[in-house]
Amino acid sequence: MGSGGTRWGAGRPGWHTKAEHCRRIDVRRWHREGLLLAGICSSWVWTDRETGQQLASIGFSVSEHHLSLRFSLDGTPLTQHVPLDRTPCTFGGARPWFRCPRCSQRAAVLFLRRNGFACRGCQRLVYASQSDDVCGRAWRRQAKLEARLGPDWARPRGMHKRTYERVLELIFRCEDVRDRALIAWASRLAAREGNALSQPLEPLRAP
Repeated sequence: MGSGGTRWGAGRPGWHTKAEHCRRIDVRRWHREGLLLAGICSSWVWTDRETGQQLASIGFSVSEHHLSLRFSLDGTPLTQHVPLDRTPCTFGGARPWFRCPRCSQRAAVLFLRRNGFACRGCQRLVYASQSDDVCGRAWRRQAKLEARLGPDWARPRGMHKRTYERVLELIFRCEDVRDRALIAWASRLAAREGNALSQPLEPLRAP
């Protein structure tokens, strides 16, 4: 029986829409910016990180227990109601959550697709890191580490020397992981080619 493909339940899918490619609303960020207070009526704008250009926007209004979103999909104006929930924090206050409009589970982030906003599970989204192989994960990890350093891996002002040495050690470890993965891949490839060459050739037959 084969595996993979795009059929539900047919093994690990070969491709899924990535969460990073979808517009999202994050309850944590909206809470920090004071946008979840009852009575607020405002808008949210998505912008390009590099150019600052506005990409899309939605309007919203907040009541005690619901968030009403107003947006357009393919030119069709829509309104979607998202329940709000709150859980008490250990040291006082409450943490807000979205309730997914489809499954009613608590979610910190809702993603927009053609069926409106819903949690990542209902939208069948995966993060890009979930599709990475060993080399891809090592590259991603190294990029995060390098972002903590200055140009040409220089130690930034204020970073402790021991911390700097630890970051460099982790970067070198990422490079070692990639080297080992490439060596293992080359060895498997050579073994397969060697096995193919060792197979006896079928005799030619006259037509």
